Amino acid sequence: MPDSVSKTAAPVADYDGFAAAYSASNENNLFNAYYARPEMIRLAGDVAGLEILDAGCGSGPLMEALRGKDAVVSGFDLSPAMVELARQRLGEDADVRVADLGAPLPYPDDTFDLVVASLSLHYVKDYDFGEGTVWMTYWHRPLQDVINTFITARFGIKTVTEPPPAANTPAELLPNADGRSFICFLFFELEAR
Repeated sequence: MPDSVSKTAAPVADYDGFAAAYSASNENNLFNAYYARPEMIRLAGDVAGLEILDAGCGSGPLMEALRGKDAVVSGFDLSPAMVELARQRLGEDADVRVADLGAPLPYPDDTFDLVVASLSLHYVKDYDFGEGTVWMTYWHRPLQDVINTFITARFGIKTVTEPPPAANTPAELLPNADGRSFICFLFFELEAR
């Protein structure tokens, strides 16, 4: 996360004010381009022909990557500015909507074969970049709370990964030359029971 972004709880997060700068940063930064996105694509596997929902799609880079692997992808984000950037990226006919991950979603049940949620769950308060400082609010939860929420929602955990950065990560982005001490996110692959 660049120094210009603080993840300290403060006023309600508002990506609309810095959506374009945030999106531009995510195109090539360590956490998104060389860590989270490659792992999400790997976990999704062979997606050709699958209907996929990107929950918290931001400006659409994961949607674009999955669509490039012949998936039929829909997405939503809380930020209208991010949704507009996703439409610019994917085309006006793309199914990208403004919606809240913490509220009932605007899709019929059993619409999707796969749901991806990359770096979005910590922005949900309730389970029911430019220059200057930007305040982003997120809610930290103990790992047991996250896992118990999956269990309560009747999801089975297929895998949990904490991968190294992608092999093609530029060395100058890594905290050390070998990348071995890089510990960042946990990825959960879930399946409906």
